[in-house]
Amino acid sequence: MPERKFMMAVLDDQWRGRNVLKMPETIDIGILLLRRPRLTDIDAIFEYGSDQQVSYYADWKRLTDKTSLESRLISRDEAWMDGTEYNWVITEKVNDTAIGGLSCTIQDGKAEIGYLLNRKYWNRGYTTDVVKKVIGILVNDACVKSVWATCDKDNAGSIRVLEKSGMKREKLLKKFRVRPNISEKPRDAYLYIYRAV
Repeated sequence: MPERKFMMAVLDDQWRGRNVLKMPETIDIGILLLRRPRLTDIDAIFEYGSDQQVSYYADWKRLTDKTSLESRLISRDEAWMDGTEYNWVITEKVNDTAIGGLSCTIQDGKAEIGYLLNRKYWNRGYTTDVVKKVIGILVNDACVKSVWATCDKDNAGSIRVLEKSGMKREKLLKKFRVRPNISEKPRDAYLYIYRAV
């Protein structure tokens, strides 16, 4: 069997007694780079995570201070090592500053992705490029059969990103998820899926 481009492999995680999929720590996407977050990214992450427009449709409350970010980054690092969730920051190669993020969980041959991007970088095609690249890696190198994402039914920006990335709208999920920056009541969302051929 030929080596995978990104050296992905199922590794025996002996101290936990289970298999963990190893994802690439960095992913080159032209002028962009996905890499694992660092504690030095806190200020940049706070900039977009505290922005009302960026966090409006998020399923987490808008950031109001930096104190919880350090523990979040540490827990994301632990989740990466456990193989339960993979998080990358999106950077422009020229300055390596975090301008957004993408997360991915993989279970039973299916992957869920989520993303956000600093408003200063909207409408440049960055998110679409990142989502397309990660879908390609998941389907081609990680042997994932389908990649899915949800977005609030009113989130026109995310709808465009998912459709341009080759994902198909499967259905409307009624009262699917609370968007705490909008309301405490669950809101409808669209389910998008990319199925491997």
